Amino acid sequence: MDWTPEKAYRKLQDIYTDEIMQQEKRRVFQQVYRHLREHMEDLAISNGLKPKAEKQLSLFKEYTFMPGNNLFQSMRYVFLLARGEKEYDRGETQRHLQRIYRALFTSAGTKNPVIPESFWDTPLGVACVVAEKGVEAVYPILDEIDAEE
Repeated sequence: MDWTPEKAYRKLQDIYTDEIMQQEKRRVFQQVYRHLREHMEDLAISNGLKPKAEKQLSLFKEYTFMPGNNLFQSMRYVFLLARGEKEYDRGETQRHLQRIYRALFTSAGTKNPVIPESFWDTPLGVACVVAEKGVEAVYPILDEIDAEE
């Protein structure tokens, strides 16, 4: 297809439904939570979370919402950009991207994230590409999606 930014954003709006975004938030939450638990075990504090914190985390996962400035807000931000929301502050976009990359792909002892190629095929990965490089950068991915439909 001959993509224009308008056509691409319409397609991405069809793809990034509320349900897809919630599923992706839950998937990412599960990864970060597992990582947290593993590090707590590494530090010999596997039962270090108080019951109140455990309950709060389970609610965050269930409702895919956390108050304040956090990973879910960063994911929401890049999803909205992928759906065609106007970017007002490039610095803010970079901060959200860095939070996502740090939370998911920066291991202890490293400063820079190591992002696997498979990430760019996920809903969050595609949204990050749009946020970082513009919607034109995902035209090949949209071609693949169109070919499958």
